[in-house]
Amino acid sequence: MEERSTQELENALSQADEIEDVLDFDENTLSDVTVAEYLNQLLKEHNLKKNDIINASCIDQAYAYHIFSGDKKQPGRAKLLALSIAMKLSRVETEHLLYYGRVNKLYAKNNWDKVIIYALNKKLSVERTNCILSDLSLTPLLG
Repeated sequence: MEERSTQELENALSQADEIEDVLDFDENTLSDVTVAEYLNQLLKEHNLKKNDIINASCIDQAYAYHIFSGDKKQPGRAKLLALSIAMKLSRVETEHLLYYGRVNKLYAKNNWDKVIIYALNKKLSVERTNCILSDLSLTPLLG
């Protein structure tokens, strides 16, 4: 699954004669995967156990299992980020997860997002991330 850069997409848009040319340009990339499919793919790739991740994420267990099974749960950004931190995902994997969840990507100029990026880079736990957010008088991941 190779993602096209924004610049490549913008170049294709500027050179396209028909919109269909650009829409087809990026097929087989991020657009066809659900949150549940991507999370389960990551579990396999990283050799992680679903139950361990759910416990580490601090998300209600029943709700988290619905997220992983795709049972009509559209998790919010904070829950996706809690799962990402619990899974020790890379920034790129996290951005893909946010994309699949149809929520805003991380923005380094936002203080709350800065803490999340720091937590991802340092492979912190959800609990430690929440402590840092609290110390900075920012909203915790899950509260």
